Amino acid sequence: MPTRALLQPTTSPGGRSTVPVALLFLGLIALTVDVPVARFCDARQYPRIITDVVNNAEPFGHAAGVVLIAATVAVLDSQRRRWAPGLCLGAAIGGGLSANVVKLLVGRIRPRNFDFGLTGVADTFTALFPFGAGGSSQQSFPSAHTATATGLAVALAALYPQGRWWFATLAALVAVHRVESSAHYPSDVCAGALLGWIVGNACLALTMRVSSAPVEAADSPAVLRRAA
Repeated sequence: MPTRALLQPTTSPGGRSTVPVALLFLGLIALTVDVPVARFCDARQYPRIITDVVNNAEPFGHAAGVVLIAATVAVLDSQRRRWAPGLCLGAAIGGGLSANVVKLLVGRIRPRNFDFGLTGVADTFTALFPFGAGGSSQQSFPSAHTATATGLAVALAALYPQGRWWFATLAALVAVHRVESSAHYPSDVCAGALLGWIVGNACLALTMRVSSAPVEAADSPAVLRRAA
């Protein structure tokens, strides 16, 4: 049986380029439905259980939830304890911070603050380089929660590849929550996912380069001696 590496790339080399291109394409397509979807979510004409599910998934994209998950990794995974929590924190919080930087460069009205009498998607954008003018209501693009969740999902998928689809599902639920709660448009969460993917994979590459742990096999004699 082949040995299991302590850290694995989340996708093949081809996938690492395909995923961001797909997210960029989806974001551009989403611009055509941003306003109708925001109007639908504002009306809340859907089952309550949807709101309950996505609300409970939201901590996966929140700094407090990220810290708790990183702490859980530190407690339960002694083999990766030295560097795995840092990878989770760097990928997640780095993704969120990158989204917050972009918010300072692109002004966009959040759906909950948008006048739906203005029907064009261009009306949702306010200015370039607003640098925080208008406060949170003008900082819809991109979704920092989604960037945080995606960065965390990338890190966790590299650590525990058997759960990669579950981590991706949690990140997707965070994205749905941001749209359902009228905090963001669909294109915002696509852009956030793109940033989280890029930052998460950058943190993963850096960890694999500077740490000796990722290349050590989980069932190697050295690891088994430390676990004993």
